[in-house]
Amino acid sequence: MKLIKYFFIVFGFCNYLVAQDILTVNDAIKIGLEKNYSVLIVKNNQEIAKAQNNFGNAGMSPTVSLNAGLNAASLNSHQEFNTGVTQDRTGAKTNNLAASVNANWMVFDGLRMFAVKKRLEMNEGLSAIQLKQQMENTVYDIIVSYYNIVRTVELIKAAKQNLTIYEERKKLAKIKLEIGSDSKVDLLLSQSDENKAKSTIIQLELQLLNAKVALNNLLNKPVDTEFKTSDSIIINFDPAIDELKKGVSTANSSILISKQNELIFNQSIKEARAANLPMVQLNGAYNFTRNQSQAGIIFLSRQAGLNGGITASWLIFNGNRNNRLVKERNILALNQKYFTEQTQQVIDGVVYVNYRSYLLNKQIVALELQNLKDSKEVLDVSLERYKIGKANLLETIETQKNLEDAQTRYINALYSIKIAETELLRANGSLVK
Repeated sequence: MKLIKYFFIVFGFCNYLVAQDILTVNDAIKIGLEKNYSVLIVKNNQEIAKAQNNFGNAGMSPTVSLNAGLNAASLNSHQEFNTGVTQDRTGAKTNNLAASVNANWMVFDGLRMFAVKKRLEMNEGLSAIQLKQQMENTVYDIIVSYYNIVRTVELIKAAKQNLTIYEERKKLAKIKLEIGSDSKVDLLLSQSDENKAKSTIIQLELQLLNAKVALNNLLNKPVDTEFKTSDSIIINFDPAIDELKKGVSTANSSILISKQNELIFNQSIKEARAANLPMVQLNGAYNFTRNQSQAGIIFLSRQAGLNGGITASWLIFNGNRNNRLVKERNILALNQKYFTEQTQQVIDGVVYVNYRSYLLNKQIVALELQNLKDSKEVLDVSLERYKIGKANLLETIETQKNLEDAQTRYINALYSIKIAETELLRANGSLVK
């Protein structure tokens, strides 16, 4: 009983370790959003945009500065006064001390400061959309990479099953050669097909290695990290073209970024127009000065006090540079509007193509699933006929090739459906909530 208990404990622990190695697509997405370098960089850019969005950067806050200076000197002085008195000083000490606190506040600048503050808020909003877009792109890359691994694993499984059939066929050809019922050609062809199958498996294993390295890079893991994926591509998406189109214009990140840039360009036009209006600035200061000298009429002078004022200016003419700037920014805003419309058109095309691809590949999957069943049954019959000498090798080769092609088409069609599904979710902004 103790031995049995020990066996179950060890067996359960081993199962736990195996389970720990399995990486689900949701786990991969979670890790990627937390550790992917591209996402982290865009997050930092968003923090920069947040930090820049303040009243000081917009020019709404006053500026206060503190200035101080001390000068000292030792001079030889000779002075002759109009009274006839002459004064000579050797090594006369002189020092000057000055300190001030200055404050300036732009109270009106043609409303430019309000336009700048609005633009900074829009830049912060733009950074949030850019972060969502980067997260969507990262999730898309992770899903594509993950299911590419699943696809490759399934292709390897199919290739190994086919290798087993080749090995069986080779044994049959060898037996027939030994009893003299077939020529050596059948054996050589079977050997060649077996080697070809082994080569295919090696190539697929190399593809699997590259796919795993690509996913590890997306997850910011060591490139040699080993893991297992799920063994199937699950399709549970039921897209409706009208709903997809409706979501594109309101939730697609590329379109939202372009629209946000339109708003930012419009704010920059308001900033440029502000230069045509007057500017008013308040100024104030507290000054302290002290001058002390051992040579001269005044040995000590000290002053302290407040002063303030208001400054107004109005740029009347500067060669129409500002008007040209306003015109240029209007053109840039118009170009951005065109770019938004172009982006909308491109995304609509992406949605339409991937929607059609999704539906067509679903039909292909259904067809190839039936082909798989039929090809497997035909191959089984063909092998049995080959064993008893009622079918030649070429017939068997052809039936096996049909099975291999059906397997590949079926697996690739499932993968294509998943890619189309993921692209549709990214296009209508549903990939990352």
